[in-house]
Amino acid sequence: MLDKIRKMLGVKDLPEEVTPLYRGARNEREALVLLKEARRRDESRRRRAMADLEELDRAEEELLEEGKSETISESRKLMLARRIKEIRWKMQELNNRIENIYNKRLKVLNEHVASLETILELTSEALPDKKTMEDMAIKAKQLLEDLEKTKELAEGIALAPETAQPDDEEKEILREMERPVAEAEPEPVREKTVEKKEEVRPVKEKERKTEAPTREKEPPEIMFEE
Repeated sequence: MLDKIRKMLGVKDLPEEVTPLYRGARNEREALVLLKEARRRDESRRRRAMADLEELDRAEEELLEEGKSETISESRKLMLARRIKEIRWKMQELNNRIENIYNKRLKVLNEHVASLETILELTSEALPDKKTMEDMAIKAKQLLEDLEKTKELAEGIALAPETAQPDDEEKEILREMERPVAEAEPEPVREKTVEKKEEVRPVKEKERKTEAPTREKEPPEIMFEE
């Protein structure tokens, strides 16, 4: 069947996204049904992933706002930062899944559905009955689940163990939580002017009496009688 599909589509190799579907089909009609079922499932999964992204984005905003509160403790802030980091990892994983799995696979499926529809329009081959289509839908579901499990194992994302201290990403989130605090201008210090009354102490000048130097009296002359 794969060789027939290659010849019909004029290609040498088939993408891995559709190879299991072609291998599980007995003819082109069954292959078309399997491709459409695979496309429907991927579109549904992409919608769910995008809805999950919106929920995670809202949760991240709420946690950031809580982290900006000045009333919570530092340990609570660190716990919020680690939760935000987990949310961002999950958002990154979902974005990668949407871009590298769903979008990529849907593009391939759309191309092959359009090609097979064009080819089958040129033939008069009848469509399979309802029971056959249901069986092929179940088969497509199983094939897609097996394919997705294989991709998940190959792309497994190893989460880093939490450490006691915040890592660089957590530190960056903690910085996001810090609100810029407007510096308040210091109030001018009012100096109380204390009027110091100069105490005028009356200085009493002691009158110093200048004592005149006393002259010692000369001893009286002794008169000697002759």
